[in-house]
Amino acid sequence: MKVRFGSLISPLLGLLLLASVVACSDTTDSQPATVPPESPSGPAVEPLSAGDRMAVDAFADQRQTIDEEWDLFHQDFDEWRVELTSCDRSSVHEALQGFAAGFADVTAEADDLPRAIVTRELADLVIAATEEEGAAFRQLRDRWQPDDTALFELVEQRRSDAASAQRNVEDRIFELREQLEAAADPGERAALREFSDLLEAVTNDWNGFHDDYAELQAAAPHLDAFTLIAQLDGLITQFDAIVETIAGLPAEAATERLAETLRATAEAELEALLALHSRLQESIAAPPEGQISPHPTGESTGSPLGGLDAVFEESQATLERVSRTTTVLVEDDPQENLAEIENFDDDYRHLLVAWDAFHQRYSDWRRTDGGCDRTEVLQSL
Repeated sequence: MKVRFGSLISPLLGLLLLASVVACSDTTDSQPATVPPESPSGPAVEPLSAGDRMAVDAFADQRQTIDEEWDLFHQDFDEWRVELTSCDRSSVHEALQGFAAGFADVTAEADDLPRAIVTRELADLVIAATEEEGAAFRQLRDRWQPDDTALFELVEQRRSDAASAQRNVEDRIFELREQLEAAADPGERAALREFSDLLEAVTNDWNGFHDDYAELQAAAPHLDAFTLIAQLDGLITQFDAIVETIAGLPAEAATERLAETLRATAEAELEALLALHSRLQESIAAPPEGQISPHPTGESTGSPLGGLDAVFEESQATLERVSRTTTVLVEDDPQENLAEIENFDDDYRHLLVAWDAFHQRYSDWRRTDGGCDRTEVLQSL
């Protein structure tokens, strides 16, 4: 046993010696090499002088003051903008909605005007005027856009039309009062009946003339120019006789205004007929391309006698109105009708107060641009 143990000692010592050498070698390789410190690349920073420190401190104070004033300006500007609610688009829409709704009250009051036989036509005139003006305000409410003045101009036009209708109603009230007061006089009854009889004959003749003119108008495209003018001459002679009959209508106190209305309407229609006759003659004197055209207006389709429809419609409306008024004066009790006129006038005056007050509110809003004083805004800016 001793011999075996001794023989193992030498190899073991050799292994231990080899391991120690390897360990020492690893330790040496893992340690980093020592790097010498770098030398400075520029001159050393010198400390600020007392004067420089004072300048820096002054700049910092001024910068803080500027920042504070700038923040205060932004705050003031934001508060100023918040106060400009009247110049905001939504404020305009709100105002226009208010005007449209407010005028509906005016229209409703017009609808409630008394509609007796003697006042029905007056009520219709007022109602039509309020409905047209109300429609203009609704369009303004629904379609308004900034810098678009067309709808505002439409409102102004409807206001002008309404003012004309108001004057017409007031004139008619005055005339009816005069006529009814005169009709109450027994001496005027005979003149009224005579006027009524003659008016019936004039109305028949006038309507007959319009029918004859319509027939010639339909046939005109198929007639040569000379035949057309000859037949138009006959119609003018026919209507001239109607004008003469109207000129001879009784013009007493109760019928004077009615007769004047008919005369003015008939003369306007006669002037329109004569003007048309002159145009046709001129077209023959200077036909297109030196030829006498069977169509004096130079058109191959349609009627050369067109263009008088509006004149005839106005005449027809006047005839109907005068006939209704005459019937009221002859057949109804003048005193009862006078009472109906006074009743209507009272309600109408009340309506005018509300109507005028609405217009005043709207005019004030337009004059101040809804409270948005743009000149003041620009000055503030």
